[in-house]
Amino acid sequence: MLLLLAVAIGVIVVLAKAGAGAFWVQTAAIAVLLIGGLGAQSMGLFQKKAKKKTE
Repeated sequence: MLLLLAVAIGVIVVLAKAGAGAFWVQTAAIAVLLIGGLGAQSMGLFQKKAKKKTE
């Protein structure tokens, strides 16, 4: 998630330097976090691994 946050901040900086409106700055950052989070969830990055019982 920290990587997604870094990418979202980078998108905000690039759009701010380009003179984009506030709508696009907010929308692009939210889209990066949402789409990246959904992609990471579908790849199983947020799934806890089951602990094996050792008896």
